[in-house]
Amino acid sequence: MKFVLNGGLIIGTCDGANIEITREVGQENIFLFGNLSEDVEELRHAHRFGPQPQAVDPALAKVFGAIEAGAFGDAADFGALVAAVRDHGDYYLVSDDFQSYLDAHRLVDDAYRDQDAWVSRTIRSVARMGFFSSDRCINEYAEGIWNVEPMAVK
Repeated sequence: MKFVLNGGLIIGTCDGANIEITREVGQENIFLFGNLSEDVEELRHAHRFGPQPQAVDPALAKVFGAIEAGAFGDAADFGALVAAVRDHGDYYLVSDDFQSYLDAHRLVDDAYRDQDAWVSRTIRSVARMGFFSSDRCINEYAEGIWNVEPMAVK
């Protein structure tokens, strides 16, 4: 949210705050990728108990090869990350989302080439973020979670 409030456009997964932000700024002003949050548990179950282990996305396998070849520094520094995806069930569905992530980056690159449209998108997004004001949020928490009422300030 703070990125959009400062003029950034989001590239992110289809879950959590990104769904709320999309509702406010419009789908044309955000770049979403990956599986829908409501599909995640079913996909995790299928990966874990499916007929065969999920293969790593070929493009991601190339990235892993570059990591293991030391292209980004000591390969051991990334060992747990690579193993989590390749060897331990890919709980966060990184491989599943990887091609969609690359496709979203292509959309960002294409959009950024038209600087006038890009600036318009950022301005519209900032202007539409009023819903996320701290005043609204604190009032909502005060009423619905904390069960407190505002005090008059003298």
